[in-house]
Amino acid sequence: MGDLSEHFSKREFSCRCCGHLVISGRLLLALEHLRELVGLPIKVHDGYRCASHNEQAGGVTDSEHTRGTAVDLEIPGLSLQEMYAYALEVPEFANGGIGAYDGNFLHLDVRGRAARWARVRGQYVGIDHLVSEPMLREPKTSWVVGSGILESGGARDD
Repeated sequence: MGDLSEHFSKREFSCRCCGHLVISGRLLLALEHLRELVGLPIKVHDGYRCASHNEQAGGVTDSEHTRGTAVDLEIPGLSLQEMYAYALEVPEFANGGIGAYDGNFLHLDVRGRAARWARVRGQYVGIDHLVSEPMLREPKTSWVVGSGILESGGARDD
């Protein structure tokens, strides 16, 4: 139980050097959506960063972290490819920034425009160096009308 939302706490998102916290409501809602999709705990590596912490972390100037609109995370038990595929299912992340890192974590943000990259051995490269575009997954439940009867998972052939 978190004190920011059902699954996330202020401690996870506060700046690691000064304790200050800025977080976008859109980011928090998108993370809860991701948590619901994966059904597993999400480990937050980094949330909000003050300018000093962002510089120490090697973040880019004007980083989304300094606006409270970004998070670096991992989902223990999932591969980088699996985390990427799930992140793409959350509209705010699909329409935002997704960075894949060779330390087996993702950067996710809600910047409002799609941006993709990877960081391999300290160098920024195309995201396809670490992950590939996933195949579409089947929805968990699908409703199909067959012979006028609603059914879960497929059509009846009466």
